[in-house]
Amino acid sequence: MSNPRRANGTRRTALLRRMRAEGAPCWICRMPIDYGIAHGDPLAFECDELNPVSRGGSPFDPENTAPAHACCNNWRGNKSEQLTRAIADAVLSQAPLSSPLEFVRAAKLFEKGRMTMPFISPAQTTTDW
Repeated sequence: MSNPRRANGTRRTALLRRMRAEGAPCWICRMPIDYGIAHGDPLAFECDELNPVSRGGSPFDPENTAPAHACCNNWRGNKSEQLTRAIADAVLSQAPLSSPLEFVRAAKLFEKGRMTMPFISPAQTTTDW
């Protein structure tokens, strides 16, 4: 089976060009992307589909795509957008991370249960008496 991202090269190229021009941060780790880094580097820019192509998402719809670091996109795989955001929120809430690679290491530890995160339900309250 061929790669659906290559089915319409003109649309995909235009989408990538627009994303580079906007210069937005990685939607996963929320850190800046150096759009000049060459493809193949873990910190390079990649276009990620929020609803993965493997789950029926469009690789051409601007509403379904967001910029990501290659390492973040690789870690995400075909996880749902909601699960990805939940894990990222949990990891990023613990401490500032210095790089996308550090974020990916922390996210992997979290997934393996080696990093615990305090989750507070809306029913829980705290008081400082």
